[in-house]
Amino acid sequence: MTDPAPRARQQAPATPIDEGAFVPIDGVPQWVTIRGRDRANPALVIVTGPGAAFSAMAPFFAPWEEAFTLVQWDQPGAGATCARNGPQLPLTIARLARDGLEVSAYACARLGLANVILLGVSGGTIVALSMIRQRPDLFGAYVGTGQIVDWPAQDARSYQMALAEARRRADMDAVAALEAIGPPPYRDAATDAIKSTYAGALTPAELAEFTPDMRAAIATPPPGAHYVPRGLAPFDQRAQALAAYTALRDEITSFDARADGMTFAVPVYFIQGELDAYTTTPEVAAFCQDVRAPARGLTLTPGGGHSALFLRATFLAALRAHLA
Repeated sequence: MTDPAPRARQQAPATPIDEGAFVPIDGVPQWVTIRGRDRANPALVIVTGPGAAFSAMAPFFAPWEEAFTLVQWDQPGAGATCARNGPQLPLTIARLARDGLEVSAYACARLGLANVILLGVSGGTIVALSMIRQRPDLFGAYVGTGQIVDWPAQDARSYQMALAEARRRADMDAVAALEAIGPPPYRDAATDAIKSTYAGALTPAELAEFTPDMRAAIATPPPGAHYVPRGLAPFDQRAQALAAYTALRDEITSFDARADGMTFAVPVYFIQGELDAYTTTPEVAAFCQDVRAPARGLTLTPGGGHSALFLRATFLAALRAHLA
């Protein structure tokens, strides 16, 4: 009697997760959401720029949940955490990095994972680089997008790119505004914001991702959505972002990633928009070339600007390629 054909190995059923909670981080209740199709997937902890909060954009990033469990954190000074606790001044990069490490450890414990992947976004890349330097054991890899590596150099190139693009488009209002402030460095956050309006504007490809249906889905969460905290007064994210940036401005505008060394204990990857006129890519490419890490890489996203991660399918493909 011959043995029957071996049975195909049974795959464990997927165990989805969808939750949001105020988690005690450094003694302060901070809003953390965890969403994904399967807890066994790698977890992606997203560290945004000062005052930004992506947790309310869960419908937008839902396609990523097939491959990754998304951990969204409203930092002190941002989103629901700020709405509940106030701005929690003083804000410092060191404090945000310390809190981010607690959030990452919480995610590991909650999901039963040995480590998480850290995704730094724009100003959040400064915080995230500090995190992987302090606790590489918590992270399987680092991915930076809109990466800040040398703010003075990137700021100077950013101004020239924004002005050249305004002239190319014959946008005389933009040309006048940029010529009025002149090249950086600037004395205050308000002047920074003028340049940022043009240098950091969404590209046509990025804007196209926000269809009317998607905008409606973000603006009007379904009843019982776990990624939305209950009982908070409405808050102004733009005002939060300006206040948080102002508090951190001195640290951000003097930042040079090379000052802390070029050796990393985890793989380091960068996904940059080819049109990024805010955190300009030549400086990122040079930094990536000099990085010493178990693995490194740089991907440029066609049509992407400073918010290249909004090109969801392209960005996801780059994540898969680097992290496979």
